[in-house]
Amino acid sequence: MNSKNIFVITTLICLNLVACGEQEEEVTAPVPLVEVHNGYNATLAEGIQFAEKPDYPAFIKSVSGMSGYETIGRWTEGKDVDFVFTQNLPSKFTLNLEFAPAFGPNVGKVAQIQVGEWKSTFIASDRPKKVSFLIETSTATNSIKFVVPAPLSPEDLGVGEDTRKVGIMFKRLSIVTDQPSVVPAPVENKASKTTTKTPNPSEK
Repeated sequence: MNSKNIFVITTLICLNLVACGEQEEEVTAPVPLVEVHNGYNATLAEGIQFAEKPDYPAFIKSVSGMSGYETIGRWTEGKDVDFVFTQNLPSKFTLNLEFAPAFGPNVGKVAQIQVGEWKSTFIASDRPKKVSFLIETSTATNSIKFVVPAPLSPEDLGVGEDTRKVGIMFKRLSIVTDQPSVVPAPVENKASKTTTKTPNPSEK
């Protein structure tokens, strides 16, 4: 076998290996992104009502990593979730979260949450769950991010034909700012003030 034939055979083998590699490479579905243009009216305290409203509130600019509306809430889809608000969030607030039971392998695992430089975690549960976080951040941000521990589809587990990589189901997300009200000091009304005269023993 001459060197030319060896070169041709080697080239064909390399091309075949590259083709096999491309076929075996897993295709990752794009993370769902929703841009909100005509959201419903709601306050931050009323929050995002995932189970009650099919749309997002007007204070939300965009959402990525969340699946479509269902009457029981919305599933996370994929590893990363990002809620982008139309304005920067307060530097200090309480974040209230309400979840339905998490899906399969996510139960008992740690989910991450980030607001600016503030970070924390919570455990995904097999039961409905409510958690609250007191958030303080010196970094201006309009985003609340989550990292889902183990997104997987029902099809992957052989329990259905749904191919979405789901993890945690959101029911509500709300923000409460605790701004102490200033109560003015009482003003003394001099006109209505009465003076009590102390009797002088020498007076008759």
